[in-house]
Amino acid sequence: MNHHVRDMPKLLILVAFLLLNACATGRTPPSDTPMAELRDASQLTYLFGMGDKACTITTTGSSAQDLGSPEAMVKVSPFAIDVHEVTVEQYQYCVEMEICSEPAAYNGPNNVQDYYMTLSGTANSKYASYPVVYVTQNQAREYCAFRNKRLPTEFEWELVAGGPAKTRADKQLYTFLPAERGPDTKIPTGCDKNVAIGACKGNNADVRAVSTSTDDQITVGGVAVFDLAGNVMEWTTSDADEPKSSPSAKPVSATCDWTGDEPWTCDDCITCLASAGTAGGTKCPMCLTCVCGTDQQLPADPTATAIRPNCYQPNKTAICPRYPTDTVLDKHYTGKNLATKRVIRGGAYITAQASGLAASIVTNCFGRSDARVLAKGPQDDPLVFVGFRCAKDL
Repeated sequence: MNHHVRDMPKLLILVAFLLLNACATGRTPPSDTPMAELRDASQLTYLFGMGDKACTITTTGSSAQDLGSPEAMVKVSPFAIDVHEVTVEQYQYCVEMEICSEPAAYNGPNNVQDYYMTLSGTANSKYASYPVVYVTQNQAREYCAFRNKRLPTEFEWELVAGGPAKTRADKQLYTFLPAERGPDTKIPTGCDKNVAIGACKGNNADVRAVSTSTDDQITVGGVAVFDLAGNVMEWTTSDADEPKSSPSAKPVSATCDWTGDEPWTCDDCITCLASAGTAGGTKCPMCLTCVCGTDQQLPADPTATAIRPNCYQPNKTAICPRYPTDTVLDKHYTGKNLATKRVIRGGAYITAQASGLAASIVTNCFGRSDARVLAKGPQDDPLVFVGFRCAKDL
């Protein structure tokens, strides 16, 4: 009750603002999106990622990388998340209020030419309840602020999509396969689920109006949350990568808490080589691709990559600080934003051909609750298959 009392002045101000602006534009504001709340402390700590069962992802938007990211237990604070993606109509109203800027294009998914607005400059009611696309992360943040909300972190997003599982075996990887759990869950061949994702419907899915999928939904606090697996991918506020070694090294797991000051090691491989002294030997089988040359003496300063550059490339285990057993990482913050890119989560209607990615990546990865599928800068050119939903603290 105290939360509601404290937030009441803000709510009244927001309602008054919307009513006044409705009079100014001569139209009724579209309804704000309902939200699902996560308050139960027992469900706010969960397993993020899937370790060596992690999905192949694309961190640059063009080339796939197998990170083998280590999973980690993470904890978030109570929050609420929109039950559906922000719609064309909702975003148009923000533009009319001169708070948001227009999307980069009026066309939309499935080669629709008048998705956001017709060429004559009038709204197309046919797509009013479809997810808005062609918006940058900065534009998404502006809209959420207009609604007194914010973008979700990728940790909040994954908790909603995959559930509060504490083990790999309990994690739900696809919202539209509710009976399936665990790292080996696959989208069935000939998938006929009612979900707007390229791997289903004969690899020919179409974007759809929000909250209309009968399969792509998951219940959070008794409330249905839609389209986390399909429809359009979604912006988050989280950093996309945190590289710690040479410029050519692949980015590390999102679970690494690193600001540039903490010590780090080449996880597993360097430690093993230092003690066993044999690259790829019986004592260090994981180091076959982490060769330090004939001299196995390792530099005291692990940041001195010029001394042994090959030693600081990720093997199947990412470069990441080693955490004590049972460590729970505090992920309540809304993004450090130290990296140049932001994580985009979720699957989309797009097919392998439309996305430009390998068919195996689209089929196996799009729609997985653990897949860090794409990353873009906050002002990078927006994409036709990326939208967003908002969140807020409780």
